[in-house]
Amino acid sequence: MSVKLWRKVDPLIESALKYQDEHDLDSIKREIFLKQAQLWEGEKSVIITQIDEYPKIKKCRIWIAAGDMVELVEEMLPAVEEWAKKENCYTIGVVGRKGWSRVLLDKGYEEPRLSILEKDLING
Repeated sequence: MSVKLWRKVDPLIESALKYQDEHDLDSIKREIFLKQAQLWEGEKSVIITQIDEYPKIKKCRIWIAAGDMVELVEEMLPAVEEWAKKENCYTIGVVGRKGWSRVLLDKGYEEPRLSILEKDLING
């Protein structure tokens, strides 16, 4: 990955990291470098994916998505979906703020049957 590319996508990734607490920019770069995550660059947007392999199934997870919503949903997402199909992924999921529901529910995405609940054990 070139320095020029990182200068472009770093601020976009950082903006998405405000909404999660598992990773920082360096850990994301490490995952990409080790080919355990994939970086998708748009003109004004970025998507980071990972493939999660389970005993019975492979799933593509959009781990980070930031930038221009139209570009993300109308241009980049179809390319990611097509790639995930070629990688034999059974599903594709988006991990993100609840606002993604407003945009993706009419694109064939649905709320999963499971919920994730968290409790802060350090500060709570």
